[in-house]
Amino acid sequence: MRALTLAPNPAAFAASILRWAGVAVVAGAVLAILGPFGSYMNGGPVRLVTYWISAMLLGSILYGTAYVVVDRWASQSALRWWAGLIAGTLLASVPEALATRGGAFWLWPELARLGLSWPLWFLQTATIGLVSMVGVGAIARRSAPSNERPPPLAPIGVANSSLGGDVLALQMEDHYVRVHRPTGSELIHLPLGRAIECVGPKGLRTHRSWWVASHAVAGVEGNARSMRVLLSNGVVAPVARSAIAQLRAAGWIANAGNLQEHGSMASNTPLGGTRRGSAKL
Repeated sequence: MRALTLAPNPAAFAASILRWAGVAVVAGAVLAILGPFGSYMNGGPVRLVTYWISAMLLGSILYGTAYVVVDRWASQSALRWWAGLIAGTLLASVPEALATRGGAFWLWPELARLGLSWPLWFLQTATIGLVSMVGVGAIARRSAPSNERPPPLAPIGVANSSLGGDVLALQMEDHYVRVHRPTGSELIHLPLGRAIECVGPKGLRTHRSWWVASHAVAGVEGNARSMRVLLSNGVVAPVARSAIAQLRAAGWIANAGNLQEHGSMASNTPLGGTRRGSAKL
């Protein structure tokens, strides 16, 4: 459920008003049946329904306005936002309590003899208001999109210059690409696909998050279930099962027999040499 907002689209704003009016009517009908705070003893089902629906409609206007003001002007800090919402609710409860108290005394004149004080009436009104506003606020903040945005992408010129030189491999890390070189690595903010286009076609996508340059391959080890590419700088890149055929076609896997699922860990270089050992992960 979305909180009432001052939408720039008149049609959307009207739809929001109608939606919350419907919620207020339903809530008023439910409260008329439940009769909280002893109102069930007042009698007159028609008067009860009239009172509670009117109270809810007025409350949706007062509390809805308070919510919009808080949501627009309060700090995005969660603590300050909730403090503003509670303060706005208590403020809106003042006219709500005045109106509902006057309406109740008009519908049930006998209530005047019970000595229902203004502070007690305000407390009852504020209780309903706080429960409603806290519930709406929790739902709205949970469903609201995150304000955190990834940093802007590197311009094409900057991306090309960052991906120049001897690039051994590209590794995707969230919104970034880690560029592996013989001397180390660096992060640039760029999608992996765009980074591969900047580097050039002389390499293979070994995994959904890895691209390896052909000249950087020192060996391939493992079997069809678990395969890794060993780079010339000591970095190990994973190999997806779907990429094994590409590696074989490119000559990265010199001995197809090592792909049998017998657990062999022979490491074959594209040049046909074989070495034993395991890479450090």
